[in-house]
Amino acid sequence: MARRPRPLDPADGPLQAFAHGLRELRESAGNPTYRSLARIAGFSATTLSDAAAGLRRPSLEVTLAFVGACRGDEDDWRRRWHRLEAELTDARRSTDDGELATPARESAEPPTEAPADPADSLPSETLTAVVPDLAQPAPPRPWRGRFALAAGVVTALVGSLLALHLSTEDLNQLAQIPPGCPKLPDAKGGFTGRTYTDTTRVRDAPSLGGQVLQELPAGCRLRFSGYCLGDVVIDATGNSPDVRWFELGNGYISSAVVHGNPPPGLPPTDCPGGHPGPSDLALTARPSATDPSGVELSTTGRQLGVVGFAAYYQERGADRPRWHQLAMTTAKQEFRTTWQPGTADGEQAEIPVLAAACLGGQAPTDTSDALLLDPGKIGRPDALTGDALRAARAEACRYPING
Repeated sequence: MARRPRPLDPADGPLQAFAHGLRELRESAGNPTYRSLARIAGFSATTLSDAAAGLRRPSLEVTLAFVGACRGDEDDWRRRWHRLEAELTDARRSTDDGELATPARESAEPPTEAPADPADSLPSETLTAVVPDLAQPAPPRPWRGRFALAAGVVTALVGSLLALHLSTEDLNQLAQIPPGCPKLPDAKGGFTGRTYTDTTRVRDAPSLGGQVLQELPAGCRLRFSGYCLGDVVIDATGNSPDVRWFELGNGYISSAVVHGNPPPGLPPTDCPGGHPGPSDLALTARPSATDPSGVELSTTGRQLGVVGFAAYYQERGADRPRWHQLAMTTAKQEFRTTWQPGTADGEQAEIPVLAAACLGGQAPTDTSDALLLDPGKIGRPDALTGDALRAARAEACRYPING
């Protein structure tokens, strides 16, 4: 049985509020296990769990990996992280001011912190460590030793003074850019993402057959100006299909190899070699020819790249019905799936099902169709509207990271 998380009150302080927000983000992603998030994020399950524990501040990179694995807004969480850093720094300064007013003989030894996970070390802490303690007297040294010590002190001080002219975000950016990554441009707008495969190819068209313009390593943070639709690519971690291609200068990178999503509501753009959006989707249902207890759901339509299926039913033992994702399919599966309604509570006579055209995980479109499954009237049309329709589309196109 999974360990229950420690209760957390966001009113206890900025660190607790930050961790509480991470927990809410994980819950909105379907409450995946930390082990399944670790496979996507590239950090251990323990490191990701600690990030949401509210006991210490996670590093920026761990935070963004957590958010990316949950398909959250990385730009928003980057700003949240820097706000948290500023609040904690102010709190430390207030504490330090109080300690300076205390006589030295009465000051207690600082508490010893537990060794941190190397992946969670902060660049700012590393920079602080190179500043010498000038108040500590040095033992007498030969002239050459004193000269070397002085040179080291000057070098450290110059480096520290230069660091003061850089923002914390600049320092973090410099510390986290792996070799071979382009520098993140200063221009605002668009959205950012992070590469996570060993070789990420930038192509001249949104197609797997496009010419490779550049190859990037894992860990590059990139700013994209927009996205367009192209070839289907299977996500390397979630094993879900995606047709979005992010625009990087004059090139394109498949969304399937990048952590980060376009802002909600941002429409795709037209690009050379791109595909038009889906339309005219129609859903049909009939008894399965190969499974006596199953129902075959299939769709037809125009410019379909990814189709997700969902059904609204109450699981046995559950207290209420909800939408359940059945499958995300591509042309290779002929946009069809077989489902066994027997997984639902036997007292539910009619089960709404929906098929939606998706751009990828967490990216439903307005193109969908619904039916009402009834043992005696299978395939009778059903009209979904408003919040019910939005919830059905979102579940049909949900990024499948539970496990």
